[in-house]
Amino acid sequence: MIDSAAFVTTPDGRRLRTFASGPRDSGAVVVLEAGLGASGLYWGLVHGMLAERVRVVAYERAGYGESTPDPAPRTLDRLADDLDVVVTAQEPSRLVLVGHSWGGPIVRRLAARRLSAGAPMDGLVLVDQSDEHASLYFRPSTRRLFAFSASVLEPAARLGLLRVQLRSLVEGMDPVAAAQALDASANPVAARAASAEQRVVGSELAGLRSRPPRLGDLPMRVISGMKATPGDRTRAPLIAAHLETVAAHPGAVHIRAEESGHVVSASEPGLVARQAFELTLRVGDRGIDSAASGNAQVT
Repeated sequence: MIDSAAFVTTPDGRRLRTFASGPRDSGAVVVLEAGLGASGLYWGLVHGMLAERVRVVAYERAGYGESTPDPAPRTLDRLADDLDVVVTAQEPSRLVLVGHSWGGPIVRRLAARRLSAGAPMDGLVLVDQSDEHASLYFRPSTRRLFAFSASVLEPAARLGLLRVQLRSLVEGMDPVAAAQALDASANPVAARAASAEQRVVGSELAGLRSRPPRLGDLPMRVISGMKATPGDRTRAPLIAAHLETVAAHPGAVHIRAEESGHVVSASEPGLVARQAFELTLRVGDRGIDSAASGNAQVT
């Protein structure tokens, strides 16, 4: 599904590997931002669906796959800096950013910057994002869990356990593409990158809580996975947080992914692709949300 892989270079000389597909003629571009701990290759199903209609780009954050590791702290500002390099290289005339999980805060940070600078910014799709309105992120038990997770990611990668943990990200993908995504995400170098990101999640979400990104009435789709696994006590609070985010943004719409838990990109890739594609259209061409969303329920 990917017709080209290329590298972009950051101002400090690091290289980030990008994957692009789809037509270039409209000038519209969708850029996919991965969740914590994974190469952008796991977007494969969504990537392929979008590429049938619009230019779509995924990439590997620093340290994943073939992207150069970053010695600096992986704060949201630093992550947004790297995403900005990827976006700028595409020279979009229309731009939609899609962020899954931890990718949600990253794309929101860059979107606020672009709006402030008057750069093209046409919409956001937040796919079961890590949301600062969820108080669960600020519990002492969660801070301890994050610290423990950061400490064991690299040993887990060396033992092959991380590869098993990440398999849900690539369900439904072609076996070769799935193996490539896991190879890029579950090796010790990638685990070290994930650990560096994990260490700052709590403090960075706290910063978003006190200083929300200024997004105005930017069109935004906030997708929540509605399926909770047995014993999962985080799903309901996270959905509630997503609804709070929607209530705070006049351009936001809540989308229910009824057949999904956290990894909506694997279980309902068509839902994600439809929401992203709709936002690339000019306002008069979008149609109504319920028609564009297919099996989604818009609340």
